[in-house]
Amino acid sequence: MPVDTRTWLSTDVKSLPALGALTEDGGARVFFCAGITAEQITGATGGKANNIKGGRRALNALLPRTDGLTPKPPEIQLCSGKSVLFAIRTAETPEATLDWLTYHARAVGAETAVILDRSAPGQVSFAHALADLNPAMPVLVVTCDRPLGRADGPDMSDPNTAPAAPKRSAPRINPWRAPLWERGFLDLIYYAYLAQARAVAFLNISDLLLPAPDQVNPFDLAVTHTNRAVALKGIETYPWRLRKGQPAPHGDHIARRRTERRGLLSWAFAPGHCPDLVGFAPGKPLGLMPADTAAPSFIRAIGIVYPGVEVGHLVKKSELREEPGLIPHLTQSFDRAPLRLPRAAPIAPRPTDPRLTIVTAMKNEGPFVLDWIAHNRALGAAHHLVYTNDCEDGTDRLLDCLQDAGVTRRDNPYRHSGKVPQYAAFRAAEDEKVVEQANWLLPLDVDEYINIHTGDGRLVDLLTALPDAHVISMPWRLFGNADQPGFQDQPVTQRFTRCAPAFAPRPLQAWAFKSLYRNAGLFRRMGVHRPKGLNATVQDSLSWVDAGGRPMPASVWQRAWRMSKGQWGYEHVTLNHYAVRSAESFLIKRERGKGNRTKRAQGLAYWFRMNHNAEKDMSIQRLARRVAAEKAALVALPGVAEAHEQAVAWHQARARQLRADPDYAALFAQITSPRMQHLSRIATNFGANVHLAGPQVIPDDVAATPEGAPFYWTVKLDKP
Repeated sequence: MPVDTRTWLSTDVKSLPALGALTEDGGARVFFCAGITAEQITGATGGKANNIKGGRRALNALLPRTDGLTPKPPEIQLCSGKSVLFAIRTAETPEATLDWLTYHARAVGAETAVILDRSAPGQVSFAHALADLNPAMPVLVVTCDRPLGRADGPDMSDPNTAPAAPKRSAPRINPWRAPLWERGFLDLIYYAYLAQARAVAFLNISDLLLPAPDQVNPFDLAVTHTNRAVALKGIETYPWRLRKGQPAPHGDHIARRRTERRGLLSWAFAPGHCPDLVGFAPGKPLGLMPADTAAPSFIRAIGIVYPGVEVGHLVKKSELREEPGLIPHLTQSFDRAPLRLPRAAPIAPRPTDPRLTIVTAMKNEGPFVLDWIAHNRALGAAHHLVYTNDCEDGTDRLLDCLQDAGVTRRDNPYRHSGKVPQYAAFRAAEDEKVVEQANWLLPLDVDEYINIHTGDGRLVDLLTALPDAHVISMPWRLFGNADQPGFQDQPVTQRFTRCAPAFAPRPLQAWAFKSLYRNAGLFRRMGVHRPKGLNATVQDSLSWVDAGGRPMPASVWQRAWRMSKGQWGYEHVTLNHYAVRSAESFLIKRERGKGNRTKRAQGLAYWFRMNHNAEKDMSIQRLARRVAAEKAALVALPGVAEAHEQAVAWHQARARQLRADPDYAALFAQITSPRMQHLSRIATNFGANVHLAGPQVIPDDVAATPEGAPFYWTVKLDKP
């Protein structure tokens, strides 16, 4: 079938920029560029403009013929009485366009197509390439000599603009491919070619209408619903991979995102019944009411929008699942089997032996090591893999003495890897036998204590209570310093028994979680709060639960780090987080820096966020006897008692040195002040912005609100 072309040359009309003009009633209907107002048109023409109409930023007007105006006659005969596909092409290939035309000719009886090609001048002719493919219907390709997008608009063929792109950076700027700005050009196309079509369906070349049983096709629906727009509702679809680097065809788009919530909207209508259309635009024709009928469905093939782009740059492949109904339909429509997603693999049955390996990174944590490891061993943790860096207090020596208790210490390779210490440790851990041979893995910090509430409080009791879980996300409960300023060599679980309320939606960190997960090839790597890189073959059978055994929504698997109000709770397990300990220990923590942010200061705002003394909770102490027995066994190992005592002595000496430093002394005075002690009991009543800004933004009268009084107070933060 023929492929005709029409090129429109923009011009100035009475000093106003215009996209083109059509002959009409002895005059010329001029289609002005975006931004031209009716007042400007009236003023420039001396009041001779008539019948000014159009949508927002897309006006056209009837003007008398002048010497400088050479309108073209409409060519409505090209589409008169036909069912027409209309599309705007950005970067879609001629081959994909051919498939699109052939498909709709067969599926819904499309008879011709009009395509606005937004190629920049000098590019290989899309129309000529399409003509060489001999499409199944007549096609009119329309171009304009000026870009129709904003001058500073992003190139919509750049994968950074993909709706579900997993990583984004600034896209290319390209007004030839930017989102349509000059909508008046669509009105020009409508009046020039489409005004007498039987029906028009506005679709992208990436869109395929889906025939439904007992449903009239969109063209026929449009004809039977005069002066109405028939809505078309769509979903995004993706291929699994490219075929040898070639652009993915329509027929391979059999997958959709499991968390997709965004619906797509397009439309069809009958121009012959809409003589006074206000605006021809994406979304729906302006000025037309929607038809009261079920909306036909379509799929949008994202790989067609971004031809040749690897699927992993468009979407997280772990989010994809096959849409079963598409497979037979696309196979039949394109006479080619699509590339299928990897077959779902069953997850191996849970081993009876928990065999947990805890992975962590440490620096100058010596005084707290024995209590933490004894606690974990009392729960049933088999191994600890600890990465240390730059220790001055002998943490590394103490850990080396604990190797007979299932502790493996390694030097943290963060300097060589270029990663921060915590992330470098996790990457290095992947090659360790104690990780490879573990049945369960848990990244955990030395100030985090697992508090299991079911059975005897052991790991096996938690797993028995949640027999089908592959991932268990354990929410923090923030424990404060209990108004104790000085360090003492006692277990933190016994010294610090005051904490945030159970219901603490603020600060955001209050419900952060850490995740215990099966080491069965379900994920590519461990992460701080959750495992990362979900294996696509197991995603449909994965059970990821919260502390109450409730399923964690798949929509949060990729990005969540805290519980929502719908997921909070500590039914089976709490992760007691002793983030500040005593005020003296906090000074040393501040000097050391965070394991995942080596240069981020931990000052007054951090203390305010993490120091909570509103309630008392001693439930973790039911393990005290077992923990004491484990600690005694650890202390009996050669060199352990001496190494622990040396770490305690260093900690005490360093605290004295820091308290003698003016800056640290000032911080110590602030965090131990009566004001901060009181704020630690009402901290969850303040908004997230207050916790970010710090307690200095709180007025004294608000800070003095009595403990237990219901209130909420927050501030606005200036955006950078």
